[in-house]
This record gives sequence, C-alpha cells and structure tokens, in this order.
Amino acid sequence: MNKKLYLLLALAATLPGCVEDTGNYDYQPAEQVTPGTVAGIDDTYNIVALDSLKITPAIDGPEDAYTYAWQAYPVPTQYDSPTYLIGEEKNLKYQVVLPEGAYEIVLEVKDKELQTCTYVRTTLNVTLEFSQGWFIAKAVGNETDIDFIKLANGVVYPEILKSINGERPPGAPVSNGYISTYYGYEITKPDGTTTTVQDQSAFFVTTDEDLRVYKAGEITLLKTFDDAFFERPAVKRPQALHLTLDGVVLMNDGKLHNIATYSYNFGRFGHPINAGPGDVDLSPFSLRTGLGIFFFDNRSSTLKLFTYPYSALEDLESIPGTDLVYMHEQEADDGYYGAYALMKDRSSGDLSILTFSPVFYLYYGMGPDIIDVPAGSELYGASIFAVSHTNEAIYYSRGDNKVGYFTVYNAQDTPDIITLPADEHVAFIRHVYNDYMAFECLAVLANGPTGWKLYCYNFEGYTPDVQLPAFQTFSGEGEAHSFLYRDVSTVTTN
Repeated sequence: MNKKLYLLLALAATLPGCVEDTGNYDYQPAEQVTPGTVAGIDDTYNIVALDSLKITPAIDGPEDAYTYAWQAYPVPTQYDSPTYLIGEEKNLKYQVVLPEGAYEIVLEVKDKELQTCTYVRTTLNVTLEFSQGWFIAKAVGNETDIDFIKLANGVVYPEILKSINGERPPGAPVSNGYISTYYGYEITKPDGTTTTVQDQSAFFVTTDEDLRVYKAGEITLLKTFDDAFFERPAVKRPQALHLTLDGVVLMNDGKLHNIATYSYNFGRFGHPINAGPGDVDLSPFSLRTGLGIFFFDNRSSTLKLFTYPYSALEDLESIPGTDLVYMHEQEADDGYYGAYALMKDRSSGDLSILTFSPVFYLYYGMGPDIIDVPAGSELYGASIFAVSHTNEAIYYSRGDNKVGYFTVYNAQDTPDIITLPADEHVAFIRHVYNDYMAFECLAVLANGPTGWKLYCYNFEGYTPDVQLPAFQTFSGEGEAHSFLYRDVSTVTTN
C-alpha cells in the first residue's frame, strides 16, 4: 500500500518580515519537497491486546533525514477522543495496550530540513484475550501486579496492571476474582451527567492496602477502594474477596461488604453486614455455594451462612474451642459438591476435618462428619492447602519444595508426590477443574532465586496422584503470591 497526504508547513509567524513583495515565486511539485514514497504498510492489521504490532516501512530516501511519529486515533473519532503516540522510530514495535476497538494508525514522516511531511494511514483492529489464561499475582516492591499467561500460546505478559494503566495498586497481594456479567457501574458523560451500564464483566484485585476493579476484557481501571463504596470505610484493610453469581462480598477490616449483582447495581459496596456490638472474627476462608457463602467465626467457633437477598449472617453449627485453619468447597457440575474444613483445637492443638455437603446440610439438616487427623500427619505444620475436586483428598505443602496429600475417608498421608528443585518453595496450590472445557490439572506455584514458576501436572487416572514431570511449566520474574485460572467459567476467585 502506498498512501500519501502532503502537508507543507509555512508558518508566517516564524518567517522574517517582508519589506517588499516582488511577486516572483518559484513553485516546485510536492514530490520534490516532501519525503519520498512510503511502502510496506498493509491496509489493515488485526491484533490481540498485549501482542506486539510490528510494521517495517520502506522509505524512498535517506532514512536519517527524517523524523517519525506513529499515532493511533479511535474510530469513529469524537471531539474528546484520545490520541495515542505509539512510536517515534521508522520501524514500529509496539506492545498493544489500547482498549478494544478500531483505530486509524497514522505514520508521520517529516523532513528535518524542509519541515515538510508525508502521512501514511492504516487500520488497526484490537481484540482482547484476557478471557482465557493464568493470572499470576505478585509483589513488585510495595505494590501488586499481575503477570498474564495466555492460554492459547503460553506467552507470559508481565505486569499488565502497570503496562495498561500506568500504575499498580499499593500493598501486598491478597486475592483476585472475576465475574463474567451482572456488574454495573456509572459513567460520567462529557456534559457532567452520569449513566449506569449493567451486566458487565469485572476483574477484582485486592491487596492489604487497596481494592481495584478493572474492566475484565481489557484490564482498564474502573474503581479504586476510595470510590468502590457508597460510604468509604474508615479503615482500608482488605482481607478476602468472595464472588458468586448473586454478588461480590469483600471482607475489609473484619467486616463484610456486599454488591448484590443479582439485581440492578452501581458496582459499589454497601454498609457492613456484621456491624455493631458483638462483632465476629471471621476467617478469610469461605465456602462459595449457590445457596450463599459459608464463613467461620473464630470468636464463637461457629459456622455461619451469608445469604442473598437478606444480606445477613445466620448461625449454622457451633464447634466449641476450635479455630479454622482452611476451608474450601469441591466443584461439581451437578451442584452436589462436598466441602472440607480443617479445624484446630485451641487447647490440644489437635487437627480434625469437617466434611459435608453444603446442599444437603442446608436442605436436609445433614451436618458435618468429623475426621480426626492422626498425630504425626504431614498436615501438622502445613501452611498451604488445596482440595481435590474429584477425590476425597486435601493437597498440602509446608511452604518448602514438596507437595503431598491427605486422604480424608481413611485419614492417611501420601507425602512428597511432588518434589521441586531444592532452591524453590511452594507458594500456592490449586486443583484446576473444568468439566465443560475438559481441562484439569494440579497447578503448583513456586518461587525461587530466578523468579516464579507455575507447574501443571496431569493426574494418574482418577486418583489424587500426579504424573511426573509437569506437562506444562511457565516462569516469570518476581515473587508470586497466588494465581487465578480463567476460561469460560462465569465466576472464579483464587
């Protein structure tokens, strides 16, 4: 494609004053005073956000005689549309962080001596690829960022929060979450009025100092902690994030705040649910079900249920003298999943496991069974846990380089099913399971002297055991905290 638009710059204000106009002019064709033909640029480029756009034009003339500027203009262009400068060299190599949509890309080639220009135009279509992949939360100094691993090709895109938004949320990573629809938020128009859009997807990032809400497809910032509440809490201390199809629940400074996404909403959290005298001391762990969210109050040693639309905490089961160590649900397509809660006796230090079906518990009053963990079990001293979604097992690590599992039904350990290099230590484990996509693996996130690594293991048949070595390994820089795997699932939290 060879497209040219000539612009001859003659600014009278910059020229010396004229004493006499003799009327003698020497005109030259535009081709003789403007940069030569620009070739090698296609009519259209289609690219996925965060991929690199590479254009190498051919210039008819000495390349060092010109300056270059690549600009992107949204299509259609409005009076307040932004302009993006994406390159200032002849050859364009640009990691695309533009919002989704169509753009006109304009290359300006300016003659340094004559100050005349040639303009070449092309079209860029930007699509998004944040719907499928791994989101690795990590600390960057005193801030948090996300490394994104694209599922389609395994490419790691580092620190997408900073690269797309120009800044990171302050504080250490806590948890991330994604909801595919039902989220609403306000948009301020140029005239100062506001409108509300509904049924949007959103990506949540919480740190111990802040909360950020991003548009899920493009990871552009929508809200910070300061504007995510109808009335901002006095203390900014996010502790956990819990998402279901009915709502988003944030635990901040020991209190629960809710966005009821099952109805029209403004994307803002309401007043704390558990406010007032006799406040509870809720564990950050939860069980997310279609009937509500299970919490555990360490102050009263009571299992509680948060339900929609009542936005209240209901007492379910008292387990006196115990603290919650870990709790998580099993995922199942039929809804009749199980759940495990690892408990510790305050006096003896003994561990036990509550096992139950949340559905049967609430509908039929079938309370939890209690499984004692034998003394000497590797669960004592473990600090990182993950439930198996297809077996009665809990995976664990002490934060060293090893992973084992505890079989709940017979209370037996199977230690060291995975041993990583000695200089690596496990940070996070999840059994990633999606029956619809026919994808599952045991994913282990570890940190080492060169950065983080994510290992993905296949299973040995229908057992909790894994096949060695890992069938996929990804790596990146920095100290990772946790990951979130996202595909076509509607709601997910790490």
